[in-house]
Amino acid sequence: MKSYSKVLSNDQLLEVLFLSKDATAIYTSEQIVIEMANDAMISFWGKDRSIIGKPLEDAVPELKGQPFINMLKNVLLTGITDNGDAIPAETMRDGKLQTAYYTYEYRAIKDESGIPYCILHTASDVTDMIKAKKAIKETELQREALDQEQILISIKEDQQKNDFISMVSHELKTPLTSISAYVQLMQSRSLTDTFVANTLAKVQKQIRKMSTLISSFLNVSRLESGEIQLNLSHFDLNKLIHDLVEDLRLIYPTNRIDFEEGDAKLIYADKDKIGSVISNLISNAVKYSDQKSTILVQSATRENEIYFSVTDHGIGIQAHDLGKIFDRFYRVESHQTETISGFGIGLYLSAEIINRHNGKIWVESKYGEGSIFHFEIPLVS
Repeated sequence: MKSYSKVLSNDQLLEVLFLSKDATAIYTSEQIVIEMANDAMISFWGKDRSIIGKPLEDAVPELKGQPFINMLKNVLLTGITDNGDAIPAETMRDGKLQTAYYTYEYRAIKDESGIPYCILHTASDVTDMIKAKKAIKETELQREALDQEQILISIKEDQQKNDFISMVSHELKTPLTSISAYVQLMQSRSLTDTFVANTLAKVQKQIRKMSTLISSFLNVSRLESGEIQLNLSHFDLNKLIHDLVEDLRLIYPTNRIDFEEGDAKLIYADKDKIGSVISNLISNAVKYSDQKSTILVQSATRENEIYFSVTDHGIGIQAHDLGKIFDRFYRVESHQTETISGFGIGLYLSAEIINRHNGKIWVESKYGEGSIFHFEIPLVS
């Protein structure tokens, strides 16, 4: 059996204790006798200085049943340093046994021949840090749970909103179709009365606007419910654009709409949906431009992509609005747009349609100078 009779001198022990910034104790003999301990270590144990010179398990009996005394004996036996970070220990605090957390080191002190004869124990109380980390973690978990709850609520509200929009839009569409039919009948019987004919033409124009708006709401509802499918077919894009431009020239006679069509372009896409995108971009260009200004529509083939653009010289879009322009229900708010009708649906639907064709849509604009809306889709989607 090894002998642990050799001890440090008092001066050496005091020097070690004074140099240590942490709670420090020195143990000797197989019984792990507390040779010396500074005030911080005695405070950790919840004791007073009368424990100096006693075996640790007698001086701090609450350590019995915990692994630390055996760990100290093993360090003295093997000479191998033991340490731990944020290790829980039952110690006396405020007169009662409580769990605290410590970072510690048990370092063997050896003589000239390499035989360990005492242990230097340093420790730091990290209980407050561990509690703070737990509190932060609990807060994060609570926030994540709240975020999840808010997401679920938002999804439910969106679904309810879509169901409501769909129901109302269906209910409005039927009487509007009947009104349109009555107006057409009246138009056919009022060929000789110019005033009535002009009035009915204006009514029919408003009906078309309302019908377009209702269809847009329905499409939003169908889109977000996953009910919109692409009906793909081969068609001549230039012819589609040409026909749409001709129709829009009649609807918007106050502006000049020019189409630079270039070479023929046969594409494979959903004709009706691509047509609605083109109509929406041209209509927006007219709405946000001065009367008599020119709207330039262009199409081109770029490698395996079909490129389309609409250029206007209207009010333009400010930089902070550009990133949100294709968001659902987003509208640019300014004194210039106060009198322009719309619900921020058209560009959102257009972006979704182009995305579903594996294409991309974007806008360039200078405030006060005008905008260019572009989209590209593959020749074979």
